Amino acid sequence: MLTNNISKSKLSGKNIGIYFGTFAPLHTGHQQQIYKCASLNDGVLLVVSGYDNDRGAQIGLPLEKRFRYLREAFNDEENIKVSMLNENDLPEMPNGWDEWANRLFELIHHNTLENDLSVTFYVGELEYAAELKKRFPADGNQYAVEIADRHDISLSATQIRENPQEHWTHINRVFRRHFSKVVTVMGSASTGKTTLVRRLARSINAPFSEEYAREYEEAFNIDDDELKMDDYARMITGQYDANSREVNSPANQGIVFLDTDAIVTRVYAKLYLPKEDFEQLEPLFRKTIADERMDLILVIPPITEYIDDGFRHMEWEESRHEFHEELMRQLAEFGLLDKVVILDDEGDHRDQEGYLTRYHHAIDAVHEYTGVKIERLSY
Repeated sequence: MLTNNISKSKLSGKNIGIYFGTFAPLHTGHQQQIYKCASLNDGVLLVVSGYDNDRGAQIGLPLEKRFRYLREAFNDEENIKVSMLNENDLPEMPNGWDEWANRLFELIHHNTLENDLSVTFYVGELEYAAELKKRFPADGNQYAVEIADRHDISLSATQIRENPQEHWTHINRVFRRHFSKVVTVMGSASTGKTTLVRRLARSINAPFSEEYAREYEEAFNIDDDELKMDDYARMITGQYDANSREVNSPANQGIVFLDTDAIVTRVYAKLYLPKEDFEQLEPLFRKTIADERMDLILVIPPITEYIDDGFRHMEWEESRHEFHEELMRQLAEFGLLDKVVILDDEGDHRDQEGYLTRYHHAIDAVHEYTGVKIERLSY
């Protein structure tokens, strides 16, 4: 099965460079080779190959996702075209070389305009070089194979997969979203979650999202008790988009902090929407929750005094304990309790509301669950 990048026209020019790999993930070493290839040729065909349960798929980067990420990464490079070579139905190597080479040949001619091409393969493995030379002989200088020098940039995708945070600056920005640690703070109204999100993020200069429901209600000048099914649908997608922007932000250096998510919105919808309206939203809720990825969920129970900030309806204050119980039930429903840390610290005579104690507890949980260390005072 062959799939080419339909978002770009075919490569023009006689001299074409071919660079291929699994790209799990794409990193600076790859990029230097690709740019060398682009500089020495009229165009580059970048081929991502793989199969089900390959080393990329084993970390949640299957072939199709890598293909899409690569297209996104090079979407403004006119002379670099991305294609995909699916190896699922090929014989196991070394018996599959002939069919693999045939598919590569098809990709070359499917993605280029000229008939009389001069093709150079850039490979990092001696085995690939030997097999390609057998099947693409250098008759009339039509084909050539060049070994990519890996000594100048000593980096491998294996190293990144084993410790992405240590090699963060080497990961292509598009691929970083997959490796980013995600901390989501949840809780009922007036528990201090928004303040906690900001302080955690700013303690390590990380990006953070804000609660979209607040932005939505202020923009449309509506109250909590006026929210209808369509409003909840917009809040589901609005919060997801707000969270995604921070994960994809150039400011993301390996960890982001999110203020609520679709589960929190689902709790409110379950408590306050008519049953038939809630059921209509269920497919959207479940799809969005399935697409969310969280490494740590910090839940603040309603242990602080409710503060009326003029935003939340007072009925929500009265149901804070009911909200918390429903939130915990839904976290269990979606199999997320192993990622949950309850910040139920009540402080002492100095920290009577427990804000400092919960902040320190959160910092310690971030380190335990994500490996990211935030410096803090001992008290």
